[in-house]
Amino acid sequence: MPSQPRILQLTILSIGVIGSWIGSGMGDLEAQESPAIAAPLVASNSKSPRVTTDPNILVYNAVQQAVFGPPLAAKVYQQSLAYGQQVILSGEYKSFGSGTGQFRYTARLSSGETTLDSIQVSDGRLMYTQIDKQPPRIVNVEKIREKLTPKLHQLQQSPEVVLHLAVGGHAELLRNLYQRYHWYEVAEGTISGIDVWQLVGQLRTEPPRIAGTARIDRENLAVQPQNEGLPTAVRLTLGRSSAFPYFPYSVVYFRVKKDKEGRPQGHVPVSVIKYNDPTSNVTFQESDFLYRPDASTDKTIWETDLYDPAT
Repeated sequence: MPSQPRILQLTILSIGVIGSWIGSGMGDLEAQESPAIAAPLVASNSKSPRVTTDPNILVYNAVQQAVFGPPLAAKVYQQSLAYGQQVILSGEYKSFGSGTGQFRYTARLSSGETTLDSIQVSDGRLMYTQIDKQPPRIVNVEKIREKLTPKLHQLQQSPEVVLHLAVGGHAELLRNLYQRYHWYEVAEGTISGIDVWQLVGQLRTEPPRIAGTARIDRENLAVQPQNEGLPTAVRLTLGRSSAFPYFPYSVVYFRVKKDKEGRPQGHVPVSVIKYNDPTSNVTFQESDFLYRPDASTDKTIWETDLYDPAT
């Protein structure tokens, strides 16, 4: 199975998002969704107004905002169903933004009586990911940025640079969503009074117009159907207000539900990620972006080559 972004190893999404899906639209997904998992879009009129903008561009813009946007912080909550068990993740995320690559994400993952603590943190030079007592994984972000330096001031000519800089945190989540899914439908509306876009995507059968060249990008596009229980479709809710433009308020993953004869019977959600209470009024300490692996860990795993745009 292809390696997955480290941020996604904390959840069912680490299993991979594989398969293919041809759906009939956002309404079908909402009809099959459990209200306990997530709330669908509420439009200002009887029908959600459709948007003529290519939704793939909106997701790419969200990646760019996550990398170069201003500082922010948010709470993170994820509920997943993995092999018949409920998995809950709760945590906090803060990012300095502005292209620095500095962020900190801490979370607690629980399923039944099992609880794991995790952390992903980057000072813009090195990114560490550690789950409980497992060996820490390290990415030399500075090395990646140095390779991209000649193109950093020519983003219009080299838009793939934005994807290569989305290493870790919710920037990488969006990078993953942009490259792995073809976004084919988008509507405008509100959720809890917040102006949003709501997009629907299905697994890609060919690369996006703007694509990264790192190994992680190729692996995201190389997924093949292996397990019918894994998600095959996704719904993304992005902020469209000036306060938090392109902010990923929620990501809901779906799988195809089949009857006893193996015939498709709609879609059911298997995982939802929510970013709650976003704020740009963030106070940072120098220690926020520093990390020292647990002293009991006797080895580390380097993963720079996974993100290296030259590989």
